[in-house]
Amino acid sequence: FPKIHFYDQDFVDLYDKTWALIGDYWHQNGSSKNSDGFFLYSYDDDAIIDQYETIFSTFFLVYSNKNYASHTGLDYFYKQQEENGAIRNKYKVKTGQPVFSPDNPEGLSLPLFAWAEYNIYHKSGNKKRVKEVLPILIRYTKWLEENFKAENGLYKSPIASSNMGNTPRGSAVYLIDFNATVAINALYISALGDILNDKETTFQYKRTYFTIKTRISLLMWNEEDSFYYDLDESEKQIKKRTLATFWALLAEIPNVAKAASLISHLENPNIFASEHPFPSLAINEKEYSELGEGYCGSVFPILNF
Repeated sequence: FPKIHFYDQDFVDLYDKTWALIGDYWHQNGSSKNSDGFFLYSYDDDAIIDQYETIFSTFFLVYSNKNYASHTGLDYFYKQQEENGAIRNKYKVKTGQPVFSPDNPEGLSLPLFAWAEYNIYHKSGNKKRVKEVLPILIRYTKWLEENFKAENGLYKSPIASSNMGNTPRGSAVYLIDFNATVAINALYISALGDILNDKETTFQYKRTYFTIKTRISLLMWNEEDSFYYDLDESEKQIKKRTLATFWALLAEIPNVAKAASLISHLENPNIFASEHPFPSLAINEKEYSELGEGYCGSVFPILNF
């Protein structure tokens, strides 16, 4: 594994221990770690693999110097793709059966596969993989568009699709994080097309990206508050500040001025600049709890990343 040299040995020990812990949660199917294994918190007959967590695991596994494969967890989900392009958020590992819940009946998750694949490519340089996965990502994107895109150009999704548990987002129907990640998905599919010199895909998804970006800017941005908000069924903004808004930065949606004003909320001790940054819910929201209580103020490494 890559070594780090730092004056504070406690941090070095923590780093080394992290790699050791991954070995305890590596589910092995094949004979070598690079062939068939993938990262999973626990494994038994009822083990469930989560799309959101698997995608984020690739962002640290790419740094393992190939001791652990970063892409095999993603491949598990690609193998489950249905004829209509659907890939669900959770599966029972042993059977491959999707896991649905009343609050997320279609098994939606934030569409981030393309972002992860772009990152993997830039660590591995494996253009063959890009060529293999791009058709899968395009089918998945079309499924999302055909089933969840509304007439206003935004996407409807249940709050559970945000992977933010008990986040107090009320009657939100058009989620800022889900729509921002739809934009991220289009942006990086376009970039993957660029890697393959596939001009048609690059152009098509860049156009898709700018379309959703425009709709988010028009309907979800609040100039007075300098914030992106979720919308209810009638497209009315739900003025609840959560960390979900900052997905818009990764999607490159705000211009420089808007980005600066959005970032200023992270520096405000009354909003997101808590002693342990950054809380999942703004400090000045009535549901905020200093005890965290899930997504009512807890700090999550994935969201901070």
